Amino acid sequence: MNRLARLALALTLLAPAAATAEGGGGAGLPPFLAKMQRHEVPVRVLKRSPAGDVSPAPAGLPVTIMITAGGSKVRSYDAVTGEGGVARFSGIPTNPEVQESIGYVVTVQSDGVKFPFKAAIVPLGPEGAVEVVVDAVSTSADELALRHTHVEFFPDEENLVVRHSMELSNRGRTAVDLSMQPGGGLRLPLPAGGKHPELHEDLPQELVEVRGTDLYYKGVVLPGGRPTEITVVYTIAYENSVFEWSQTAPVRTTAAFIVAPTGRQSGQRVDLPLTLTTRGEAGVVQERTLDGGRRFSILRIPDANLAPGQPLRFAIGGLPTGNQWKLGAMGAALLVVVALVFFGFRGAPAGDADRLSRAHLENERDRLHKALDRLRKAVDKGRLSPARFEREQEAITARLVSLYRALDRLEKT
Repeated sequence: MNRLARLALALTLLAPAAATAEGGGGAGLPPFLAKMQRHEVPVRVLKRSPAGDVSPAPAGLPVTIMITAGGSKVRSYDAVTGEGGVARFSGIPTNPEVQESIGYVVTVQSDGVKFPFKAAIVPLGPEGAVEVVVDAVSTSADELALRHTHVEFFPDEENLVVRHSMELSNRGRTAVDLSMQPGGGLRLPLPAGGKHPELHEDLPQELVEVRGTDLYYKGVVLPGGRPTEITVVYTIAYENSVFEWSQTAPVRTTAAFIVAPTGRQSGQRVDLPLTLTTRGEAGVVQERTLDGGRRFSILRIPDANLAPGQPLRFAIGGLPTGNQWKLGAMGAALLVVVALVFFGFRGAPAGDADRLSRAHLENERDRLHKALDRLRKAVDKGRLSPARFEREQEAITARLVSLYRALDRLEKT
């Protein structure tokens, strides 16, 4: 959506009477404003029972229509359901010239859960209405399933760094509110030996919380909808040449996809040929070589079907215990560096740069510059506040200064 169209839409929403003012039906207004149309929009809310039956929602449910432009919120309108579960809105704007860039999200709050729906406001027709169906709400996790969608390993001098993505899906008929679980959320422990978890920065803190080496998901998992994705980075210290992976979940585990490098990777000074081996569950290990000669071992477990509490198990071999460093400050620094690669900058210590190889320093420098670019784009899209950007930019700049100083020292040695 171009800036002129967005500005016109924003001005119209802030001054709803302008386009319908008397004296020429908008004569003298900019074209985008003059062509703005406003509509009475009824939203009919239906409620699905656990048995699957659908009936009108009760009166008094809060309903919101949020208007977006270019992916950013422009304005929202509020109403409540009345007779027959219908909430009535007035003055909802449309504009034929920029309609393809205007989005509408209807949100209904029922049983303490907010149900979002993308809606097509126009054309509704003379008797038309936006119709949405909310589900009954449960607190039981019995119908949830967990997939380990991507577990990837990055060996470094001291730790095995893990980037781990999981998906929670709901196979039942009711929305599951996990905030009512014991402990205030669904407990998802790291594998035995996992430490220092860092969450993906896009995950709202009110939905996912780190407590020690456990993650607690406190959100709602909707039935039949898009799975809930959780991504975390953590470390596993080298103690033996083989690490026996064992990870339990409080819900059924249905699949896993694991990737390990089997040769020297970018930024590494030595070959670290990791291996993957199945342990009990059905699974297939395959070797892959990508363009550029990078080699990987891939373990696929497409039909795990592990009951709650039954561990996912496999083995990672070829760990470099002979060159193991003692645990210390470097472990935390390495985790932050890897988190920068995937999640953007969260803050990093400035005194450990000298202990990294030149390749690590240069890689981190490049990643920090990319992180700054991602932050700027996030501000432009309205996903990051200017105040947060200034704090992150200050921290990144401080880290970049230390990196350039360390590179200068290496040049002189």
